[in-house]
Amino acid sequence: LAACGEKMPPETTPPMTEATETSAATILTEELPPVKEPTLYKLSFIGAGDNMAYYGNVRDAKKNAEGTNLVYDFRPSYTDIKTVIADYDLRFINQETLMCGDGYDLSYYPRFNSPQELGDAVVDTGFNVVGLANNHMLDKGAKGYINTIAYFNTLPVTMIGGYTKSDYDNIRVLECKGVKLAFLSYTTLVNSGHAGDLPASSEYIIPYANEADIRRQVALAKECADVVIASFHWGTEDAFNATAEQTKYAKLCADLGVDVVLGHHSHVVGNVEFLTGESGSKTLVAYSLGNFCGTMLNIRNNVGLMLEFDIVKDADGIITVENAVVEPTVSHYKTDTSKTDRQGLAVRYDSRVYLLRDYTEALANEHGAHNWDKFTFADMKKLVTDHVNAEFLPDFLK
Repeated sequence: LAACGEKMPPETTPPMTEATETSAATILTEELPPVKEPTLYKLSFIGAGDNMAYYGNVRDAKKNAEGTNLVYDFRPSYTDIKTVIADYDLRFINQETLMCGDGYDLSYYPRFNSPQELGDAVVDTGFNVVGLANNHMLDKGAKGYINTIAYFNTLPVTMIGGYTKSDYDNIRVLECKGVKLAFLSYTTLVNSGHAGDLPASSEYIIPYANEADIRRQVALAKECADVVIASFHWGTEDAFNATAEQTKYAKLCADLGVDVVLGHHSHVVGNVEFLTGESGSKTLVAYSLGNFCGTMLNIRNNVGLMLEFDIVKDADGIITVENAVVEPTVSHYKTDTSKTDRQGLAVRYDSRVYLLRDYTEALANEHGAHNWDKFTFADMKKLVTDHVNAEFLPDFLK
């Protein structure tokens, strides 16, 4: 090549014959990179597990609000997560505790009612899809459930899991980057001995998981959306492995062509896998995302997962779920053994959600769960690597 401003030397290459033309063409064809069909749309999804407010979480929020015009401020607990999920188009969280509003006392385990400011913090953190179907949804009776639905309907989020009978089959659909996504939500249980089930006369409904409803609603979802995502509150608390019931519903979803299943309730991390349906389609199933925020006593209940994946639509209109990976989280808190809470346990405070990748040995050593459970930082990582298939682990855990 000539330098800038210089003339190129005269052409000295001999003229091509037919044979040399063919040879050159062959060489050029071999060296060209393969042509890829352009991706028309690609949107990103991140889903978090159970968001719960115990006495320590509410105590923190009360202290955070001092000197402001707020009564409670839960936002500092989510500071480290807010910047992470901002990069995703769709951001789901499972809201485990009710937010009944005026006329209801705040309460904690085993019957939860949280300040509505917790929901404000969920929105401020950036979550835009919120699931309410869980075993605590009737902790304050029918009215508490109805009030919680009404509150979330005032927020700029897509709320799933709380329905009236008349709109139960009105599938919640979000359109993002030219792709329509339908969201379904079910629970396999509501705690007995709390407030019982809804009265038969109620206009509201609990979205219990059953095959007839799932089949009907998946069919409706496929009529109006390109992608179907289903949230299930299922399984057994503290159980890492899927139950027969979870396996049954996961297979049903795969056979019906559901694209993604998000699981909750066990309060520990569960496995992630792709299931192949009857038609050959693939369904991404996360059996349990564990806890996102809370102050449960054992470390197994304070390591959770966020599930990340991309939804890709190619030039032929084919949509696939790709790049699935978990982002483990830690629900961190400290304990003050000189004070006790309403259950007579050491006061838990300074609650905050961290990414496991940003967590440290020093933080692990000061985690308040040491008051009840002995563990190391390596044990926290092992909770994830022991129970999540290696193909879905982030690089730092491989």
